[in-house]
Amino acid sequence: MKINFKIVSLLLFTVIVFGQKNEIKEAQKEFKDGNFQQTVSILSPIEYLISNADNEEREHFYFLMGSSTLELANRNIDTSKNLSRAALAFNDLILVEQELGKLKYTTQAITSLVQIKKDFIKSANEDLALENFTESSGKFYQAYLLDKKDTIQLYNAALSYKSASSNALALKCFDELKTLNFSGEYPVYIAYSKEKKADEILSSVEERDSKIKLGTHLNPKIEIRSKKSEMYRNIALIYVENGYKEKAIKAIELAKKYNPENYSLAFMEANLYLETKDYEFFDKLANAFIEKNPKNAEVASNFGLSCLNEKYYEGAEYFFKKAIKIDPGYANAYVNLSTLLIEKGMLVTEKINELGSSTSDKKRYEALKVQRESMMKSVVPYLQKGVSLDPYNDQAILLLSSLNNVINFQTHSKALASEE
Repeated sequence: MKINFKIVSLLLFTVIVFGQKNEIKEAQKEFKDGNFQQTVSILSPIEYLISNADNEEREHFYFLMGSSTLELANRNIDTSKNLSRAALAFNDLILVEQELGKLKYTTQAITSLVQIKKDFIKSANEDLALENFTESSGKFYQAYLLDKKDTIQLYNAALSYKSASSNALALKCFDELKTLNFSGEYPVYIAYSKEKKADEILSSVEERDSKIKLGTHLNPKIEIRSKKSEMYRNIALIYVENGYKEKAIKAIELAKKYNPENYSLAFMEANLYLETKDYEFFDKLANAFIEKNPKNAEVASNFGLSCLNEKYYEGAEYFFKKAIKIDPGYANAYVNLSTLLIEKGMLVTEKINELGSSTSDKKRYEALKVQRESMMKSVVPYLQKGVSLDPYNDQAILLLSSLNNVINFQTHSKALASEE
């Protein structure tokens, strides 16, 4: 006996379609009674079959699924998950009604999608405030998917992914922004502050206008700025973290193109060349940076610290001394210079420990010993100056005390040896 598979398939399809209609009717009853969780529970098992239903059944299904999951989200029940499900359902509902040529629920669906987007952004910002970056990034991205014209949400998603150390996803978002030629233009409200005697950036147009009315500020104006520079700066930071220094340098060049006055970009660029051991170009960029900040000893000292971290001792000593020259009262420069000299002294100690017992090694030992002692003594006046300028610097005080003990011990040992 031969089985007619076409007939069997037709019968099975009829049973499935009939079952779907019953499930949707049952879900409609639960929805009318306000049992939204039950509505979703009824609809979920047939969700994978609904694409084979006729358009009217699909219309009812997507309306019920979208409305129910949105209600659950509004009641703070699996908010992110239910907002996502609601958004998908309402988008499908709009497409189905376009095919049907009627707009029974479309207006309501569009209104709901606008609200869902707002809810995603609100929830994302709440997560951001709590530093829940993984959650906020996904929600910002969902908001962008709901309205792809709102590219600022894609930018926010990229920043959140970066903060969550999801660098691959962050770069993916940044690449999409570049493809879209994202400008990120935003207004900045400025007015001249009588008290500060300089232009001041205000948080909103309302705050600016209020200060103008109070008479504390003059000359209100608006500047349109772009987030492109910040975007490329963040791309550069990701490349730095991933070890792609050449790509990072190119990204910084683009960031500087959109904001040439941003000193932090110049600082980052110089340090990247330092990390690639291009000391000559680093020195050039660092000195140019210092020339733009001729009275800021901290800038020079920070370059010294960068050099110290990269074991570029010649550069570190130069920039620490440069900081002292700029501001003889800057305590940190003296302490940092002392740290450098002590580290160099430790390197001399390592060389001493590597020596053998040959005649040449013994001569080398005496020379290195004198060099180390001289270096340690040269540290003392710098540390003393640092402590005198910052008497509450416990680390510097402890370091000075330890150093004095070492020098006193060496002096005492020499005295004993000479007596013998």
